[in-house]
Amino acid sequence: MQRNRMTAAVLVGLAVATVSGCVTVDPGGPRTPPPPSNGPVQEVEPQIGQPPGREALDALPRDAPSASARSERAPAPVSRPRPPRSGGTPPAAHPPPRPAAPLPEVRVSGLPRVPVSGQNVCALGRGFGGWSVGSPQSRICDQAYGH
Repeated sequence: MQRNRMTAAVLVGLAVATVSGCVTVDPGGPRTPPPPSNGPVQEVEPQIGQPPGREALDALPRDAPSASARSERAPAPVSRPRPPRSGGTPPAAHPPPRPAAPLPEVRVSGLPRVPVSGQNVCALGRGFGGWSVGSPQSRICDQAYGH
């Protein structure tokens, strides 16, 4: 026991000596600030991004246009009805959609019928899941799938 303490103390002392030797820094003189550059001074202004279109439109005031603005607008062009096509027959309407064909029943032969019961599920849980017979998992399975 004494040997382990002694070894640990030596290793800790060696580690402290190694680390303290690795982090020494040569003392330097006081640093002088760098000389100012003679380049042009850049004025910094806040940069405002353009908001999305809908937000920009929502931000506009909802005042009614003035009378001068209303008079400057040109009247909307009057739409005229189209003249009927020459040929006399109107274009054919789309035919009504056809009803979907019934799907045939598919039977797969050669496969054995497997009875479906909850007991098989619970037996799998007990066998492969490691459930004991009276465990909460086993009881929940028996209640859910019947026993």
